[in-house]
Amino acid sequence: MSQSAKAMTYSVLATLAIVLGWMALNPQADNEFDPGVDVAVAEEEVAKVAPFVPASLNTSDTWRANYARWDSGAQDDIPSWEVGYLTEDEEFFGIAQTSNATTGWVDDEVNPVGEATETTVANHDVTRWVGEDEHIYFVAELEQQANSNENAQAEHRIEPSDTMTLILSGSMDEESLRQLAAEVLNQYQ
Repeated sequence: MSQSAKAMTYSVLATLAIVLGWMALNPQADNEFDPGVDVAVAEEEVAKVAPFVPASLNTSDTWRANYARWDSGAQDDIPSWEVGYLTEDEEFFGIAQTSNATTGWVDDEVNPVGEATETTVANHDVTRWVGEDEHIYFVAELEQQANSNENAQAEHRIEPSDTMTLILSGSMDEESLRQLAAEVLNQYQ
């Protein structure tokens, strides 16, 4: 083997040894991935800009938040609040809320399969859908409850309608979903 080939081989081996040594010295986390979503903080921030009171849910300590986000409506003129949870059984429960709903926005949120049916949850008329993801969706239209925030940017907001739309969805059995949906809907009595 030539001198330059030997030198290249030693350089590669030395670099590999340094990289493996560095990886061995860095501790690896033993815990599962935690996205660190703090729904209460996100909800507080949304309450400052939303024209409605953001929907919330008191969850068990065994539940974890998947996401909590405010969509300003910059692309579709439909500002919305969305939050999603995973239960201890890895079942999903989600909330989507806006005061500027359109049929297209509802269709995008639900991705319905089949026909809708009308039902009642917590004395509220709701439309029940099944989505492509096989989740059940309850879509409720409620009278708008004005948010009493004193945001200086209020003049830049899209003017809300007189109604607010809540989409409550879940992958759990329908009775459990109805109970969770009732808890959310009862906030707007």
